[in-house]
Amino acid sequence: MGNRKLDLLNQAVWDNGFTTETLQLLTQVTKEVYNGTTLFERIPQAQLPGLSRGSEILCAAAIICRGCPGTESEKREIYRTSDLIADGRIQETCVESWARITGCWFEDARLYLSSISQAYDFGTESTVFFDLQKRIVRKFITLKHYNVLRLALDRIIIHNAIFPNAYMRVTGFGRDEDGQFGILIEQPYIEGHAVSEDERASFMLQLGFKEAGEDYGMHLNYMTDFLYIGDVNEYNVLKHANGAIFVFDCDCRLNVPTLGCGGSWSIPPVSIDFTKPCRIFASMK
Repeated sequence: MGNRKLDLLNQAVWDNGFTTETLQLLTQVTKEVYNGTTLFERIPQAQLPGLSRGSEILCAAAIICRGCPGTESEKREIYRTSDLIADGRIQETCVESWARITGCWFEDARLYLSSISQAYDFGTESTVFFDLQKRIVRKFITLKHYNVLRLALDRIIIHNAIFPNAYMRVTGFGRDEDGQFGILIEQPYIEGHAVSEDERASFMLQLGFKEAGEDYGMHLNYMTDFLYIGDVNEYNVLKHANGAIFVFDCDCRLNVPTLGCGGSWSIPPVSIDFTKPCRIFASMK
């Protein structure tokens, strides 16, 4: 079942853009989702705490993306890594428009993050910045592995719910010097050592997941009926000196049937009329 309150908000934004009225309504509903008094039905209820752990910025962006039509990119295989931006551009455009208005847009995101951090490194989808003084890790995460923004936000919400000791707090959105759209997040700075494959598997099984097949000959992928967690490899998991295990960067998705991993989560349909052009997209393209 969908959410009538969110449908009305999304329809108003689609038809009118971000006006004084729609911005006020979005702020109100965002607070309700953040506080748990309004249900964000896209995500299984048990994982909804991942929204509030991720900031009101994450909540608002997820609500905005909810009000965009589905795209072919969201049905593609798990490890598609080409940047398919055309059919997902409307999600980026709507969130960018809102982020510019509300002051959480960063035009040159990597330059900004480097200016407030002391060191950096690169991953396949992210640039990682280290603030050793505040013991914070900052990341600029592109959509390379997720194709569209909506799936990248799903990933953060699910991660925060399953791995709360390494939660991602969304601080804004922006583009890099090459024009790639990305998400700015902060995580705790974790010190630890690598975790063996067997121990990682035991950890995931204790969380209620079961193995979802091997990748590169290793047990890296796990699932429940509603969730898929992949890429649980030695580079994405650390064990602290106190024995706590931290998973700070893995592939988190809703395990919908089209993912092909035996899942049964069904994303409730939205009741939004997309026949008229999106006011935001029409004004910014």
